[in-house]
Amino acid sequence: MEDIKQQIITTALEQFKQYGIKSVSVDDLSRLLGMSKKTFYQYFPGKDELVAAVLESMNGAVRISAEHYMQGKSALECIRMLLDLHQKVGDVHKEPAFAYDLRKYYPQLYKQHVRNVHEGTKAILMRHLQQGIDEGIYRSDLDVETCAVMYSLIQQAFVRNEDEIRSVSPKRLMQFTMESFFRSIVSEEGVRRFEELKNKNIEKQK
Repeated sequence: MEDIKQQIITTALEQFKQYGIKSVSVDDLSRLLGMSKKTFYQYFPGKDELVAAVLESMNGAVRISAEHYMQGKSALECIRMLLDLHQKVGDVHKEPAFAYDLRKYYPQLYKQHVRNVHEGTKAILMRHLQQGIDEGIYRSDLDVETCAVMYSLIQQAFVRNEDEIRSVSPKRLMQFTMESFFRSIVSEEGVRRFEELKNKNIEKQK
């Protein structure tokens, strides 16, 4: 049963990204999945429950991916990875209809989604920051929880105000903001090692 449930979630996510949530009906999904609406409703009582499950699945996938890529890496390597990830910020929001429909037609689910992203980001970053302090990359006097909350709020601000960003490329703006953020919390040793790593990456790209 879980395999079928996940198949419904995966198909729904693909369709929502391509056409938006509003345009994809239970009839459409049932037809694509080769099942009756009665069978569909055995797994999800309604579309609201399906949208909630899709968002939960997305959050879980992002969290697992982040934890996987950060596992076994030094704090410095994680900084570089996060900066590289934010360079691709433009690739994250290629589904404007999905995001628009979520905010307009499912405001409570959207708010809960934002809260879940915030809490997940905060938890992962707090572990990363403490690791960086232990390794001497971040300042020893750093307020770990406040710093993690600030980082998460910056992320949320970009998502919420993406439509208002016109004069500057979102990729450039996010890259500048994230690099400025990390530079404000690294130690003197962290700055030196960060520059070394950055220069090595530049050399590799030539």
